[in-house]
Amino acid sequence: MSTTTDQAAAGASRRQRLGVQDAFWLEMDTPGNLMVVDSLFWTEEPIDWDRYLATMKERLWDRYPVFRSIAVRGDDGAWWWEEQEDADIESRYERVVLPEPGGDAELQALIAQHRVAPLDFEEPLWRSILVDGYRGGSAVLFRSHHAIADGIRMVQMTISLFDIDPDGTPAGAAPQDHADVPVVQEPRPRGLLALTSSAVGATLQLARTAVTNPVGAAHTALTLTGAAAGALGGRALSALPGDLDTVRKLTIGTRNDNAVWTGRASEHKVITWSEPLSLEETKRIAHEHGATVNDVLVTCVADALRSYLHAHDSICNSVTWDVPVNLQPFDPDLPVVLGNGFALVQLELPTNSADIEATLRAVQARMGRIKRGHEAVLDFEVQALISHMSKGLYRATIDLIGNRAVGVLTNVPGPRMPLYAAGQKVTWMMGWAPLGADQAMSLTIYSYDGKVFVGLAADAELVPDAHLVMSGFTDAFHRLTELSPAKH
Repeated sequence: MSTTTDQAAAGASRRQRLGVQDAFWLEMDTPGNLMVVDSLFWTEEPIDWDRYLATMKERLWDRYPVFRSIAVRGDDGAWWWEEQEDADIESRYERVVLPEPGGDAELQALIAQHRVAPLDFEEPLWRSILVDGYRGGSAVLFRSHHAIADGIRMVQMTISLFDIDPDGTPAGAAPQDHADVPVVQEPRPRGLLALTSSAVGATLQLARTAVTNPVGAAHTALTLTGAAAGALGGRALSALPGDLDTVRKLTIGTRNDNAVWTGRASEHKVITWSEPLSLEETKRIAHEHGATVNDVLVTCVADALRSYLHAHDSICNSVTWDVPVNLQPFDPDLPVVLGNGFALVQLELPTNSADIEATLRAVQARMGRIKRGHEAVLDFEVQALISHMSKGLYRATIDLIGNRAVGVLTNVPGPRMPLYAAGQKVTWMMGWAPLGADQAMSLTIYSYDGKVFVGLAADAELVPDAHLVMSGFTDAFHRLTELSPAKH
């Protein structure tokens, strides 16, 4: 083989074509909402950074080629990961010291600043910020473009950086509660897909209008879609089971545009999180109400939103969230090639009743319809359909669909046992999914070491007092606790 051929073969081996969904996220960055997954953990004591960076090099840099690669577009318009021979892990992190007094407010402000800092496409699409001075210990903010991996795999990768003891025994990639990770492995219903594809035509026509009039036309189209929902009796349709309900959500829409947080996403963000709650207590409440842990926690989110809306004299019957659902078998070993394999389903949270037990029953029913239907696989198929459009039409359609939800809601079951980073106990970990279009909030429920934390990343212009959402969540949890039969 000639030298030229050798070089060509070597170049080809350093290239990996992105999957359809991975490439999808590369096109979705906006100044107000970047397609970046932000992950955070902190330790009780200061981290030995040399030891931590050595671990990161071994378990992340050396194992996954994507972290040594940049995204490049080929002559055919396709996106590729191209591994860089001169890539240097030291260029991918920075070390900072929190300003005094080094508490939650200072760390949250730091994360909020990075939340709107785009990643450089001339470099590997990730960064790590090493933080000294947080509560007497350390914190790490890990930022990666959504094109690299979905939330489940990113959590797995993050956990692989930890140890199960201070001596450095690797934790592996699998969360302790991996069996609870939602996975859909049902066959794709072609007949229903055809029905949905036909119905989606109306939505796509609205998106075409947005392309010809890009200044505000997409929002107008969304308003028209909401009006259509009202004309067709959206409340009655919301009671439809399974797949019919899926078609309604994909074609008619769900979002109430009169909510206080509706508007244009800004480049001003806010980060906040709750105090830890007992996972054991959550399980007890769930058992006594014949619900799942997820049902209980999502009910608390719904009630928190109701309280927030009430405080702002902005009332609506339900608030729609995008909820990620895994579409591939869970692999505890985590493959070297990461990527995305999920779909977003629309979960309508009831916000019209102060009766939290009634809210819990409504949440159970709506989650049940999602579980019994094929919404996740249909969403994935529709995404594949629109990926073949022109870039302008593609973007307008995604914005139209994305703006039906207030944001992204995730529930991540993390390890049940304590983990260690470079010999120091990890106090907590959490992360925030990226948002699309003009979505206002990314909310993550994360369980770890017997506790539940809720983290919120919000647009400061659309949700100026985001702390009220967190306090509302905690209040709702305590109300459910007091209503528990064991308390009487």
